[in-house]
Amino acid sequence: MYYAIESFNISKLYKGSNKKALDDVSLKIEGGKISTLLGRNGAGKTTFVRICSTQLLPSSGKILVFGDDVVSSPEKIRKIVSIVPQEGRPLRALTPWDHIYNWLKIRGENNSSATKKTSDILNRLDLYSAKDVPVLNLSGGMKQKILVGMAMATESPLLLLDEPTIGLDPVSRRQVWSIIKDWKNKGRTIVLTTHYMDEAELLSDSIFILDKGKVISKGNMTDLRNTLNYQIRIDIHESGKYNNVGFKDLFSSFGKIINISSNSIRLFTFETNLQEISKLAMDNNLSFAVSPITLDDIFVNLLGENKY
Repeated sequence: MYYAIESFNISKLYKGSNKKALDDVSLKIEGGKISTLLGRNGAGKTTFVRICSTQLLPSSGKILVFGDDVVSSPEKIRKIVSIVPQEGRPLRALTPWDHIYNWLKIRGENNSSATKKTSDILNRLDLYSAKDVPVLNLSGGMKQKILVGMAMATESPLLLLDEPTIGLDPVSRRQVWSIIKDWKNKGRTIVLTTHYMDEAELLSDSIFILDKGKVISKGNMTDLRNTLNYQIRIDIHESGKYNNVGFKDLFSSFGKIINISSNSIRLFTFETNLQEISKLAMDNNLSFAVSPITLDDIFVNLLGENKY
């Protein structure tokens, strides 16, 4: 095992602000794995990624990328890092082909190799039919895929993906997921920020949850599920035939309850309680559904129901 990124007490205070975007963050990101940063807007995810890519200086602390300091060795780090920025925008007058082909040429590919790789990347992203269309005439999702394509065009060992699937339709999101998995299988390190819980749960080897510039929880899905202290969740629905509006009191002794709506609750509990809960629900004409605890549940438990 080795670490692609190590941060030591990193803090960032933007000029004119009295609140730190990052506050004494120390973490280690394992090489050759997919690590995800989660948090509300303003939690510090993008700031951390930008410091790792040398786009931004920390106010204090230190970050090492493959052992090199981002402050003292920025040129060296820029040669081994590729980023899909959250605020990135392709150039309006250029086409998808222009962006990827020229990027390959800048990175030293010859004409034949750049042509083949550009064609392959555009086909993989379902952009080939729009290869000669100026960016100004493309949808937001297609523009986002151009940025992903430019990252695909590199052989960088570290990929920093800041909301890479934002604005993409479900099919396109899955195409990008497949590409990210391919990168990992080739031994590359991926740092991902996302608002999509299913994306983080599906792709991540490790997850860091940030809030107000601090890491408040970290680990793989098993580790994070253990922070909730329950094994399963049960959604219980009252159809209107049940007269006791306080029906959730029937289940309060079995675990933690949150309200979903006026006639639905979510119960976090243990598998050993399932038989008793099922009988109680059926005896009172309540419908219910059992499912595993998800990353969304963990996130809400840590940060509150107003999670975004």
